[in-house]
Amino acid sequence: MDITRRTDYAIRIMTALTAARSDVPVSLRELAGVQDVPYAFARNVQRDLMTAGLITTARGATGGLALARPAEQITVLDIVEATHGDTSISVCTRDPGWCERAGSCSVHRIWKEADALVRQHLRSKTLAGLVTE
Repeated sequence: MDITRRTDYAIRIMTALTAARSDVPVSLRELAGVQDVPYAFARNVQRDLMTAGLITTARGATGGLALARPAEQITVLDIVEATHGDTSISVCTRDPGWCERAGSCSVHRIWKEADALVRQHLRSKTLAGLVTE
């Protein structure tokens, strides 16, 4: 599993939104500028985050982005899955039908365990923690 630029940008936008600690929505253009994220790319990331229910948006002069729930309740895994999808490190753990050796492969178990460790670690890190660390 590679962390894509899209995922990196999403995490940067979400940390900037959290750090803003604003009671009013924050402009995507402002967040993108603070984090050196190209605005056009930021708009695509915004859609991913909205679809995943991590942010809300408001239109208009006072519009912008806001967290959909407290930063303490949003994990790095939530953001990764919103932009990247499955966090599996091997295609054989994502798609059991991919390999005819899945039932007898001694390495398959190791990849499944590695997947579980990665997911557990990403789930243990919250957006709030990223901003305060």
